[in-house]
Amino acid sequence: MIDPAHYAMWNSGVPRPYLKALSPDDMLTDADGVRVRDAGGRWYLDGRSGLWNVTLGYGNTRVLEAIKRQVERLPFGNSYGYGRPAQVTVECAEALVRHMPEGINRVRFASNGAQAVETAVQLSRFLRLQEERPERMAVFAMWDGFHGQGPGAGMVTGVSYLHHHTGPMLPGVHHAPGPFTAGADPRVSDLERMITDFGPERVTAVIVEPIVGEGGHILSHEYLGSLARFCRTHDIHLIFDEVVTGMGRVGDFTRAEQVPDVTPDIITLGKGITSGYVPMSAIAIHDRLYDQLYEGTTGDTALSVGSTNDGHVLAAAAALAVIEVLTEDGVLANVARREADLVAELGKLQAQHPELTGFRCQGLFCGLDFGEPGGEAWSPSTVNKLRMALERRGVLSSSLRVVPNLMLMPPLVITEDDVAEIVAALDGALTDVKSGRLPESGFAKAMG
Repeated sequence: MIDPAHYAMWNSGVPRPYLKALSPDDMLTDADGVRVRDAGGRWYLDGRSGLWNVTLGYGNTRVLEAIKRQVERLPFGNSYGYGRPAQVTVECAEALVRHMPEGINRVRFASNGAQAVETAVQLSRFLRLQEERPERMAVFAMWDGFHGQGPGAGMVTGVSYLHHHTGPMLPGVHHAPGPFTAGADPRVSDLERMITDFGPERVTAVIVEPIVGEGGHILSHEYLGSLARFCRTHDIHLIFDEVVTGMGRVGDFTRAEQVPDVTPDIITLGKGITSGYVPMSAIAIHDRLYDQLYEGTTGDTALSVGSTNDGHVLAAAAALAVIEVLTEDGVLANVARREADLVAELGKLQAQHPELTGFRCQGLFCGLDFGEPGGEAWSPSTVNKLRMALERRGVLSSSLRVVPNLMLMPPLVITEDDVAEIVAALDGALTDVKSGRLPESGFAKAMG
């Protein structure tokens, strides 16, 4: 047996108590449908879809068979260079853009969401240099918005502790409060006010999650519509980060198509694009940007971005299968039904537990708030104890390190019975936390 004090694997960002407390029995070994099993033999309903990405659950036949066929036929193809992309990758792009908002007809594949975000920012700045406007480099984002980690995406992310971990990061990035900030008007954008004060002529792009992952805050149609008009008036590229919201999570292929009269210039996709079976992300861009990129590019001035595994053929095959499942197998309709079930059941739960002070669901993207009735919100530590109590009752969820919310992001294929199981477990977990009956394992104590 491996000594828990000497695991070779470095689990990035996880504190030492977790590593010391992690038992070999806690490691996941198997999965089936919407459930995973640990080495100790216990099954859990995966209410967080892996890391919000296993959208079709585990063992989807269409996706597995597509990967198997591709690996037997052509296990690798390079879409970064050499001018000979794999046929399956080209077909995947064609299939994907058919489900993007009108005018977004070009797509480039990457390997993860952070890379997609960085590519979107690079593209925006590259186009400004083509326009001979080097002063137009500033990027605006939103506090609490999450766009990935690393020197580029981590700086765009509106979580300040990421900005100082490793010294200098991507310069020229600014953040504004979101409309969900205490006292803010949800219809009015501080982004617009701050950019006006800063000088719109110096700004290249605004990037937002249409539903903010750190807490599940749904940006209203009015807010996004106003922001889109502002950006268009000032020739600022509007980037929708739909790494989480895209590919069915909100009941459509994108959140953008649910917002009237708003078409972003760039959409980033990830997470559910392959249902998490193979790493992949995408940057989908509007024709007006692509035309500018194409017309202004020569061999010596091309935008050089990408890496070896971008648009990997196994990922492309998986993504094609995911698109087929979403369009042919009734998954999007199921998302709408299960959203209604979840909202109804959470409403009943709130009546029994006023500590559930609020919740927001768009599709199967749900953020839950907790606090003392009429008092202060629970701390992130207390919400994390709730997460561990919920896990002890057989349901996996996510709690956030900075924002005190619990996130429910179950697979898009859950059933009505699964929803009932999730809410029943949450009912019990809330009782556990309020009564002090917290998990007793070393693992649970370390994570609490």
